[in-house]
Amino acid sequence: MALVMFDYDGVIVDSLDVFVSRFSQACLENGFQEIKEPKDVISFFDGNVYETMMSCGIQESAIDNILKRYEILQSEQLTQLELFDGIGKSLQRISEKHHIYVITSNLSSATKQILQMNGIDCFNDVIGAEKEKSKIKKIQRVMALHPGIPAYYVGDTKGDMIEGRKAGTKTIGVTWGWHTPEKIQEGDPDYLVNTPEELVDFLVKA
Repeated sequence: MALVMFDYDGVIVDSLDVFVSRFSQACLENGFQEIKEPKDVISFFDGNVYETMMSCGIQESAIDNILKRYEILQSEQLTQLELFDGIGKSLQRISEKHHIYVITSNLSSATKQILQMNGIDCFNDVIGAEKEKSKIKKIQRVMALHPGIPAYYVGDTKGDMIEGRKAGTKTIGVTWGWHTPEKIQEGDPDYLVNTPEELVDFLVKA
């Protein structure tokens, strides 16, 4: 048995268009003017999205306001979000062998709502940005609940790979999400998979 922690956006749900649109709007409404086009949002995920924003001069209190506004804007489009093909069955199979969690920069409430809408109830817990902005800290807190077993973090961005490694996990990059395989490789993942089925094959053997 192992501990497998998943990013949400770009790994489980195909949310790029909604995220870029609504997160950009929330940022602009709260005075963060660094977003000129979609690629600017995606580039925040080269590292931790919130640390990147703070490095651009925005205060953490403003980020909290952005998150609150984003929660409202995102809720208006939740029904438009779809899971990636095959990921639901893959998560179920992985959960039959391992402890699985969601560790996300999104909000727990919206994440749980989408999972419930799609009949996915196999996660031990969902830990979002309102609980802690650092994925490293969130990952380490979950690892402390399951000591002595292998730990993996599954993500779709360069930043996911960096944070997973810094937290002490093996990292698995997926190529169907927000960052290209080439960009993910910049984060030096331990493994790279191209389909949910390939992810299952790897983790069932882990």
